[in-house]
Amino acid sequence: MITFDNVDKFILKNINIHIPKGTIVGLVGRSGVGKTTFLKLACGFLKSEAGCVYVDGREQQPYCRGNVSQIGVLFTDRPIFNDKESVKGSFEALKLAYRMSDEEFNVRYAELSKMLGFDACEEQKVSNLSLGQRRRAELGAVLLHKPRLLILDEPTSGLDENAKDTFRRYLKRLVAEGVTVVISSHDLVDISEICDRIAVLDGGKLVYYGSEDMLIKKFMPVDKLLIKVDKRLPDVEDLPLIRYKMENDELVVEYNSNHITSAEILRTVMAQTSVTEVKVYKSDIADAIMNMEKGAYENE
Repeated sequence: MITFDNVDKFILKNINIHIPKGTIVGLVGRSGVGKTTFLKLACGFLKSEAGCVYVDGREQQPYCRGNVSQIGVLFTDRPIFNDKESVKGSFEALKLAYRMSDEEFNVRYAELSKMLGFDACEEQKVSNLSLGQRRRAELGAVLLHKPRLLILDEPTSGLDENAKDTFRRYLKRLVAEGVTVVISSHDLVDISEICDRIAVLDGGKLVYYGSEDMLIKKFMPVDKLLIKVDKRLPDVEDLPLIRYKMENDELVVEYNSNHITSAEILRTVMAQTSVTEVKVYKSDIADAIMNMEKGAYENE
């Protein structure tokens, strides 16, 4: 669906990536690494300085030239609505822009306003909306014309947990129908729960692109195991552990999950003593990205 072929723009250098149709890709990285530039290149707001961006096999055209009907775009720095209009009036203007029939618009508006919860404020002026209300309406506006490609910058900012969950479920439904989504978010719960692949930018370079599981295995494979035992403490000297400590009836182990599993550690311990409690603490995407940003790129 989207291909970057040796693309340069501002801080971004030599970006190569292919995002297949019907995939949700999460774009992550610290502020200033090029995430917004990447998104604006993908939707046609920006043109590359070198290399090419392709959408559906064709070179991406400026956003205003005929491709607006296929793309839904949300950026935190680009307002969708006129603050002086009501929410409903703003959607009526979008109906005309997208050349939707009255029937199509009414059905679509009713579905989105109820699902996202902005039906209760549809008569209010946009300028009077809270951040959460505005974001709900903006998401509805982005989805109104059933785009095949969604480019979303911090889409759940300002939403409560119920609204976030509703939006995440809806995105998954769209992807099952073949919609492609690229989402940038500092909310790593969003990224973890909804994304098929993760793209990590650092210093203008694409330093990782793949699944969350592989990201964790590559950059943060260290897990922790807490084992409470009955009386006798086990001998774990021969296991390939990073570190361990034993205090009273408790054994705390840190280990590289690429080298040994929690099950293998437990089998060794249970062969020597009785176990009364086990807790496993797994690394997550936040741990992996933090480790990556520290420059820990070697695979332990």
